[in-house]
Amino acid sequence: MRFLAAFLVAVLCWATTITAAPAIIKPFKVCDPDAKGPFLRQRQQAALEDFAKLFLIDKNPRAAFDKYIPGEYIQHNPDALSGREPAITYLTTLQATPGLVYSNITLFSGSGLGLLHYRRKSVQVDMDMAIMDRMGFKGTCMNEHWDVRERIWGNSTNPIAYF
Repeated sequence: MRFLAAFLVAVLCWATTITAAPAIIKPFKVCDPDAKGPFLRQRQQAALEDFAKLFLIDKNPRAAFDKYIPGEYIQHNPDALSGREPAITYLTTLQATPGLVYSNITLFSGSGLGLLHYRRKSVQVDMDMAIMDRMGFKGTCMNEHWDVRERIWGNSTNPIAYF
C-alpha cells in the first residue's frame, strides 16, 4: 500500500512539473534587441560564444549574421561597407581562403560590448594575423563592429607577442 501511495505521489509530481513547466520556464529569444535585466551580460556572453562558433569554427558568416545580426549593422572596418549583405559577402569571400585556420580564440563581453581575439592564418596565401573584433550589442543582438588587425611576421622580439 505504501508503494502504491508513493507511486501516485511521484506520478502527480511528475505531471504537475510537466504541465507547469511552460509557465515557469520561458526560453530566451536568441537575438532580442529589447533584452535587459540582471542576466543581460551572461546572455550577451552566450550570444558572443555562439556567434564565434558559427563564424570562426563553422566558417558560416551567413548563419552567424542571420542568428545575431538581424537588422542594422554599422561597420567600422576600412575594407568593408556597413550593412548586413556587404558584410556577409566580404566575410564569405574571406572564409573561402584556402587553408584558413582560426586559433587562440578568446572571448569577453561586458558593458554592452563583445570582444573576440584570435589568430587567423593560412600558409597557402601567406596570411597570419592577430585580430581583435569589438562587437556592439543592442540587447542580445549585435549591431556594430570595429576591428584591429596586426600582421604576424614571425620575428617578434617578444616571445609571447599577440597572445
